[in-house]
Amino acid sequence: MRVFITGITGPVGSFLADYLLTIPELEIHAFKRWRSDPRPIEHLYGRVTFHEGDIEDAFSLDRAVQRAAPDRVYHLAAQSYPSASWEAPIATLRANVEGTLNLLEAVRRHAPLARVHIAGTSAEYGPVRADEVPIREDRPLRPGSPYGVSKVAAELSGLQYHASYGTHVLVTRSFNHVGPRQGDRCSIQTFCRQMALIEAGRQAPQLYVGNLEPRRDFTHTRDVARALWLLLEHGTPGEVYNLCSGRATRIGDIVQMVVERGRVPVTVTIDQARLRPVDEPVLMGDNTKLRAATGWQPAIDVPTIVDELLEYWRSAQLR
Repeated sequence: MRVFITGITGPVGSFLADYLLTIPELEIHAFKRWRSDPRPIEHLYGRVTFHEGDIEDAFSLDRAVQRAAPDRVYHLAAQSYPSASWEAPIATLRANVEGTLNLLEAVRRHAPLARVHIAGTSAEYGPVRADEVPIREDRPLRPGSPYGVSKVAAELSGLQYHASYGTHVLVTRSFNHVGPRQGDRCSIQTFCRQMALIEAGRQAPQLYVGNLEPRRDFTHTRDVARALWLLLEHGTPGEVYNLCSGRATRIGDIVQMVVERGRVPVTVTIDQARLRPVDEPVLMGDNTKLRAATGWQPAIDVPTIVDELLEYWRSAQLR
């Protein structure tokens, strides 16, 4: 069986490749931009066939899909930062909508029997009321950013290809995914990286934070990779699934975990620049549909995530 992954250098892509490499008789192909940071995938060279290009370039993507001739496709490539989408809404729409359509067209032409996963996001739901938590897949979509709008359009494009052409497409709406080989825009990453810098003497002993009260749903990228494989094997085409832990952790409690695990004392300081104009009190998904389809359960809890990320960022200071 041949597998094709876009967004291989992103926060989930390399972990998905790691997991797929444990499954016998899989041949893995991956699509990457030449300018992407190669560090998350250095360990995959010689084990994965790489194709270079850009999802906004229909020709390079078409050629890659034709050469890979995949049976399974995981579309993870995207402009994936809501904050950046306000600064570059057109670029976000091009990457996320046009890029998805380029992939779907390439699959339609060269791999019409392939099973296709499209990565959506909890940002498609937008602001939620207290009585809408945990968030189910049937909750109305009210995206509150250009990023959220772009992912709604990408999702609907995939579902339209399923309805119009019979393409085997299913969609995940992902909540917060976190693990090593990831940047530091996520709150847990930011806290752990700061602690590592403080321990290394590269930052004053002040841990800068934003709003500590929100509760968020975090899933480790290794658990995400396992869920994606199970879902594409057992999920129903034309359906949407929340990909989340189904648990919400208070941000202030995560900060406390980082402080307790730190090797030096720190002062926690509210940074006004880290406060958002609007910050939903609770964002927690309902993963009942995913679990029913696959039998999947998250295995890695938040304290374990914090332990791993602290070690990851400590090691990064030595490189």
